[in-house]
Amino acid sequence: MRRQFRLGVLAFGMLVGLTGPLPLVFAALPDPAARPGSALLVWAVLGVGAYPVFVVIGRWYVVRAERNERDAVERDEGTRR
Repeated sequence: MRRQFRLGVLAFGMLVGLTGPLPLVFAALPDPAARPGSALLVWAVLGVGAYPVFVVIGRWYVVRAERNERDAVERDEGTRR
């Protein structure tokens, strides 16, 4: 239980750490009305940059969670013998 909780907090922390500052970065960009290219940059970062980060962190989380569950089952079966 503790390992799963720690894993979830770590995955959440990575998501927040990597994507949390994006609104600040976007706020620092020039106004899209004055410079139309900045809106394209925002969508490119969100669509092309952020999405793969979500996929990688999600995949990492699932693999680690399954490993934790497998270890817990093996540990439980070992105590029954």
